[in-house]
Amino acid sequence: MKLIRDVLDKKLIDLEQCDMGRVSGLVMYVGERSQPHISHILIGGSTLWMRVHPALARVSNRLAQLWGPKHKGAVRIPWTRVKSVGRDIKLDVEARETGALAWEIWIARHIIERIPGGGKEEVE
Repeated sequence: MKLIRDVLDKKLIDLEQCDMGRVSGLVMYVGERSQPHISHILIGGSTLWMRVHPALARVSNRLAQLWGPKHKGAVRIPWTRVKSVGRDIKLDVEARETGALAWEIWIARHIIERIPGGGKEEVE
């Protein structure tokens, strides 16, 4: 498997067939007495920005602390939870349990629901 081509930026699908974002980064474990292997998938804006430039990742983290969900750092999904790698990456986790949807939930509650016609409305 070619990790960059086959994994990075691919769409992640959870147990319920819910889209939970894209792979932003990978964590590799390098031990003294073992072969290097991928230990986690990372999901999150700061990880994506780190690929562009570390200063952008710092700005992204700072903005997230000031505004948005209070989730610290990237979401880490153990590689052992990967069921299959193809066009999409299928996982055996539920998106809501991982924190991967924290921004989507925050935006829905704090922005979309405040737009007339965009949120919960009472039906007469």
